Amino acid sequence: MQKGRILTGARARFLLNGQKVGYARNVNLTEEIRYDPVEVLDNIEIEEYAPISYSVRLRASQFRIVGETLKSLGYFPSIGANSEEHLSNILTTGVLTATIEDSKSGKIIATVEQVQISSHNWTIDSRGIVGEDVEFVAFRVKDESEI
Repeated sequence: MQKGRILTGARARFLLNGQKVGYARNVNLTEEIRYDPVEVLDNIEIEEYAPISYSVRLRASQFRIVGETLKSLGYFPSIGANSEEHLSNILTTGVLTATIEDSKSGKIIATVEQVQISSHNWTIDSRGIVGEDVEFVAFRVKDESEI
């Protein structure tokens, strides 16, 4: 087997809408097909598993940069001057495309389509670097074999 093909965190790059996320430190991507058992009368065993849903979960963490927020970058809707403006900002926030790229080869490892940030949080403690955790909703993920 050819050496040097292992993807590592040091060579992985996380992008939102084609822009590198500065100081990203952790990305978790889950693609799931949910199957429900088909249980019929007169059979002790499950007859089959029927696919009922497909979902994608994306979570990412970054170091918190002073002066650079998800709202200032336009990734998360701002509050606005009042509740009507807040609602309007939520309803008109566009979707993103998230990409994981191998910086060594330039190859796209995964593309996550129709992404929106659903939540973010950060914690400050007395002796640590502040990180921000971001959760996304998404419609689908394509890995490198599908791009």
